[in-house]
Amino acid sequence: MKNVSFTTRAKEDITFNTISYSLPRRKATLAALIKHAGHFIIREKKEVLKLSTENAKVAKYIYQLFKDIFGFEPTFSYVTKRKFGKKMKFNVIVDQKIDEIIETLAVDFYDSAVSRKIVYSDDTLGGYFTGAFLGSGSMTSPVSSNYHLEIVVRQKKYAEHLARMLNRFEKTSFNAKVSARRDKYIVYLKRSDQISSFLVFVGAANASLEFEGIRMDRDMQNITNRMFICDEANYNKTVKSATEQIENIKIVQRVYGYTPLNNEKLGALMRLRLENEDATMNELAEMLTEELGSEKPISKSNVNHLFIKLRELAEPFKELSRGNK
Repeated sequence: MKNVSFTTRAKEDITFNTISYSLPRRKATLAALIKHAGHFIIREKKEVLKLSTENAKVAKYIYQLFKDIFGFEPTFSYVTKRKFGKKMKFNVIVDQKIDEIIETLAVDFYDSAVSRKIVYSDDTLGGYFTGAFLGSGSMTSPVSSNYHLEIVVRQKKYAEHLARMLNRFEKTSFNAKVSARRDKYIVYLKRSDQISSFLVFVGAANASLEFEGIRMDRDMQNITNRMFICDEANYNKTVKSATEQIENIKIVQRVYGYTPLNNEKLGALMRLRLENEDATMNELAEMLTEELGSEKPISKSNVNHLFIKLRELAEPFKELSRGNK
């Protein structure tokens, strides 16, 4: 099965919704697509508008928008790019109603602002960013922990304007930023929750669900790994403490007997530790409570205090004990 990038899946998710949106939203989408993926060329001594994409479904989506909004069918062409691998580039060619299209959609390739004639509501704002993302957007896979979604433009002021537009959207706290990359500028989001919200915002709800699912699975695996490491560290700590405690117990038994200083509680704890080398402090506290028939539960703190007392009794005799080995 051919490996499909997450960007491709997100864009194709958007293209399934071409009919369901309002006419003003679709106009905003087409205006942004022309701005981000279109340019004028001379063809047979005539100026025509060409929109280019590497995604066949996006090209079909553009074609459908022109047909629905302006009532004519543009033409298709495609080329095979061999640089950096074999790729198809699809072109939608518009050779009629160009003046009407540019005026209706308020497209200006040189203006850094977006006309309020086209973007004047949350719905049309979502439509405009749909076109911007389809035209020059991309994102990393959620499998990576380096979350990143970007829209590439040529003008710095336009990039800054796009970022401000997105950040003013009140229903989601976007924090879009702008940076330079060679001779272009990128408007980008880095936080996973904002990227997920952006996908919903531009009509890629299924891609957003997939993004969240993959991200949560990866995060859960990381949590599981961290818990395993912590459990292993705690176990190693328990084993190390138990080994030291057993050494102290054997010294104290040789010097003071099995019930040192007639301390019944300490004597019982010493026996329990020898019988349960892997037991935790909490488990020893429960066993000691049962062993002594105590009405009040013996705490982990009390057990720890008894082991400190045990260490203090054994300490003066440790060197002597090691010398006799």
